[in-house]
This record gives sequence, structure tokens and C-alpha cells, in this order.
Amino acid sequence: MKRGALIAVVAAGAALLVLAGVVLWLVLRPSGPQSAAEDYLAALSRGDAASALGLVVTDGLDVSSAEDAFAGVSGTISEARVTAMNEDGDTATAEIAYTLDAASASGEITLVRTDAGWKVTQSGLGTLTIASARGDAAAIGTAIVEVGAPFLLLPGLYDVLPAPVGILTGTATAGVTPGGAATADLQPELSDTALETASAQVQAYIDACTAPTDAVPEGCGIRVPWAADLATLTSLAFRVETAPTLAFAEDLSSFAATGGVLVATATGTARDGSAGTFTYRTDDWSLRGGMDFTGNQLVLSVD
Repeated sequence: MKRGALIAVVAAGAALLVLAGVVLWLVLRPSGPQSAAEDYLAALSRGDAASALGLVVTDGLDVSSAEDAFAGVSGTISEARVTAMNEDGDTATAEIAYTLDAASASGEITLVRTDAGWKVTQSGLGTLTIASARGDAAAIGTAIVEVGAPFLLLPGLYDVLPAPVGILTGTATAGVTPGGAATADLQPELSDTALETASAQVQAYIDACTAPTDAVPEGCGIRVPWAADLATLTSLAFRVETAPTLAFAEDLSSFAATGGVLVATATGTARDGSAGTFTYRTDDWSLRGGMDFTGNQLVLSVD
């Protein structure tokens, strides 16, 4: 091969290597703030919480709860786009436009350069503060959140339910926007199945109260005058002929389970030293106490 031909081949090969290097650099270089902002808006639009949160600076953010809450959105942003971008060193500001709940809106989100590339700051999230006339928690999607405190969420249209879910009803809807501060006001009412659910809780308590024992159980509303007939008590057995019927106070601050019929059989040593067994019947057995809606639970506490 002639020297001129060899030089031409080597030069062509070098050009190909340079071109391959440029392509590889373009592929591997971190995306800029414009791309990061567009990817974030696209993830929100398609309801992809994991991808959206992966593009957010998550310091101080309850990522799991935010993702659980987003699972229950009734609407996502649409027609989202970046209308302008201002980059200044390691920070950038994106002006955005979008539609949520059939209403057009605009705003801006801030981005920062990180070791993992450009990320949206928490300016891309919004807060939701819930007020409730009853209970200390609410449900957003599958997340249970505290009422009265701002909670960071991905932008979207959220249905907010009072907690305990299934015990209280009365949904409110709130639109959370990037950088916005939304509120939701709950006016909970008892569900049709609340009494049934609470009655099952009371029945479990009754079962525990009426288990065989060697002493009168405390906190059960049970009175057994065994000392009138026995010097010492060896055992107590109970038979519930009619379980108390549960009712809630009108203001839902207390409960009363009344009208129970209970038969107690006491075994022990009679005063003359002989073994004795005596039966006592109560026709007005009742349980009373307070009720609280705490977290995602209805808590009944017997007086």
C-alpha cells in the first residue's frame, strides 16, 4: 500500500473516532434543566408518581406518603409545557403552563444541578392543609395524614376522605398546584356501617370480659355479689343471654351499650367451709365510655 493511501485511511479512521466520541458525549451528558422540567411535567401528566418524585429534591419529603397519596388522584395536570427557561449557573427557573380540573394555570418551578443531574426543587410540589370537624387524620389515596398541618404533595386533583375510612364519610376535593397552598375542609358524618363496625369491636370486648376467670373483671360493667354467699371465690363463669345494644351519643363523644342480660356462676368455699356454687343474673348489664377518632381508628374507651 502506498504511503498516501495509508495516511488517508488513518485520517478517515481518526475522523470516525472523533465522530463516535461526539455522539457518545451527547448521549451520556446529563440533561439540562429544560429537559428535567419537561420530564417532570410529563410524569405528572401520565400519573407516574415514582418517575416524578425521582426528579425532585426529596430532602425532608415523605416520599412514600406522597406516592401513596398520588395513587388516589382523581385528576392529573394536562397540556403541561415549559414556556420559558432562565438558567443561572447551578440553578434554573422554568416558567410553566398547564391545565388542572379544566382550568388553565401558569407558574414557575426552580431547578438545581445535583450530582445526579438537574432536579426540581420542592417548588414543584404543593401543600395541602386539611381541616376537619371530627378526628385528627384524613386519607388521601392510601396515605393517612395529619389534619391541621401542611402536607407536601405532587400536583394533582385529590379526593380527601375523613379518617377512619369506612367509619366517617364526607369527601372534599382539592387541587394542588406547583408552589401552591391548597386547603380542604371536611365535615365528616358517620357512615351507614359505622355502628356495625363498632358493634363488632364492642362484641370482642364483651368476649374478653366474659371469659372464665377467678375474679370479677374490671372495666366491664359487671357486678357479681359473690361475697354474700361465699367466703372465698375459686372461679367465675359467664353466660351472655342478651348482648348489650350499642348506641352513639349525638355529638359522637361517647357511647353506651345497654340492655344486656348476663348470668354469672360463682364457685368457691361457702362460709360453713363447704364447696358452693351460686348463680347471679343481671338484666341491665351495660358498658359506657368515650369514643375518639384517632388516626385511622375508632377508639372506644370504657369508663
